[in-house]
Amino acid sequence: MFHKILVAIDGSDASAHTLDVAAGLAITHEALLIVAHALDENLLPARHGGEPFGSRVDVQRVWRAEGEAVLAAARKHLDRPHLRIETLLLESDSLRADDQIADAVTANGVDLVVIGSHGRRGIQRWVLGSVAERVARKVECSVFVVRVRAPA
Repeated sequence: MFHKILVAIDGSDASAHTLDVAAGLAITHEALLIVAHALDENLLPARHGGEPFGSRVDVQRVWRAEGEAVLAAARKHLDRPHLRIETLLLESDSLRADDQIADAVTANGVDLVVIGSHGRRGIQRWVLGSVAERVARKVECSVFVVRVRAPA
């Protein structure tokens, strides 16, 4: 039924559960699992305490390295037999994460998007809104939203 599944992760603790759900679906459907992480330059000041961070080139280098680290950790987490994985680092200084994910879905012929109900906490979540909801409104394929439970 599904041939290409894209799982969008943000590097939060909730991403591990979302990855597990996506991996199970990919194995069941013998689908390619595309693990995507969108770099959202608008988050840099909030994620790094708002302190001056150096030149734009320095910021982008750190930003990219963090994204690559998120994808490397996901690949390690998903080291399972019978699971085909590709990683995709999405980068734009003008598009929000949801737009980048929607563009990747179209460009890669994705049949199903798996995304967590929320990842980041606090003010970032309030300001940014729900990436999952915005992705679901923008893509034409099915979207599986993984409910992420708050810690007890």
